[in-house]
Amino acid sequence: MSTADGAARRRKAGGRPFAVSGADPRAAEREPAWQRTVLPNGVRVVSEPVAGARSLSVGVWVGLGSRDEPEELAGLCHVLEHLIFKGTADRDARALSLAFDAVGGEMNAYTAKERTAYYSRVPAGADEIGIDLLLEAVTEAALRAEDLDGERDVILEELAGAEDDPMDWADTKLYEVLFAGHPLGREVIGTAETVSAIGRDDVAGFVADHHRGSNVVVTAAGVVEHERLVDAVGRRFGELTEGRAPLRDRPGGGGTGRVHIRRRTEQTQLTMGWRCGGLHSPDRYALTVLEHVLGDGPASRLFYEVREQRSLAYSVGSSLSLYSDVGTLVVSTAVAPDRAVETRRVIEGEIARVVTDGITGEELAAAQGYVIGSTLLGLEEASTCMARLGYLELTYGAITPIETYLDKIRAVTLADVQRVAAATFSVPPAQATVGPRSVR
Repeated sequence: MSTADGAARRRKAGGRPFAVSGADPRAAEREPAWQRTVLPNGVRVVSEPVAGARSLSVGVWVGLGSRDEPEELAGLCHVLEHLIFKGTADRDARALSLAFDAVGGEMNAYTAKERTAYYSRVPAGADEIGIDLLLEAVTEAALRAEDLDGERDVILEELAGAEDDPMDWADTKLYEVLFAGHPLGREVIGTAETVSAIGRDDVAGFVADHHRGSNVVVTAAGVVEHERLVDAVGRRFGELTEGRAPLRDRPGGGGTGRVHIRRRTEQTQLTMGWRCGGLHSPDRYALTVLEHVLGDGPASRLFYEVREQRSLAYSVGSSLSLYSDVGTLVVSTAVAPDRAVETRRVIEGEIARVVTDGITGEELAAAQGYVIGSTLLGLEEASTCMARLGYLELTYGAITPIETYLDKIRAVTLADVQRVAAATFSVPPAQATVGPRSVR
């Protein structure tokens, strides 16, 4: 069980770069094989067989996240995620775990700012575990008060662990600056005060009010029979009312400022962030290229300049997180306290050069090749295919061929990247630091 947004904001480890051959990646693209069914109450079911797969991956995607919670009950979606795994009226938590262990499978979940996902992965043929048991756990969760009391303590320990981790704590504080006073600025798992205030009736009421047909997507990939999946989903979710997607307020002005958390640490965690376009912005493809060139991996500008040329840090990287109406581009590193100011200036200098001079044709081609190649390689995994179906259906209400996305990446130009960089970096960054002294 995890919180997706915290992980997404972490620096990306620099893997070994690879070259994309001259062969057209379109050769690897199959005819669209997915099937899509919409139940009368709006629940959407999408599946895709994966050639050569020996497994089945299933996901239940709910279009609700920490952004949609009452402020006084922040962390409620994450609490619910924990309770799903505590069992149903017929099976306790151990029975659920034993059932998956017995086939070598797994069931897990994550909570994010705009969605919650529950998923399973089992060997081919274990449909009763991978499909039926996952759906039972999600729809028939007992939500017992005594289980909530136990999991509350577990979540409080999770919060304490995050506060002990300078990287996590800097991420949390950075978002509080980027989205001050807005739900996107809240930590996904809430605070000790809000988690302690959540009661069993709060959880059950939230499920009754918001788990509606239009907010639920079920996807599967691998060795899957679509009609079998639709029948199982109909039995478990067929009684949900249709409802509607949550109403969300777009973040207002702001997004700049600094915060420092004084800690007696050997390094200073330095995190800088900017708002950018979101999931529906036409600039999201250029942003993907920009982020890769800037700080995604050992060929990136920041890695080369901060680590390779100046030896300021062991690692430095960037991450791009996109939400329905806004996004964030974040740069993170950890350095010796007496070199933190120098490191920040180097980062600012590289960003200024991208804005002023743009990127090179070689950088553009490498970034496009990386995105295309890594996307195609990822789709060899049934679990990745399943997650892609859920992401697209929940976000855009439709599934598009992978080539549609790759063509958008191919179409990004040098001018697009420079224009998006100029727009994103036109304001000072939000900054969060954790360490013995502030970085000014």
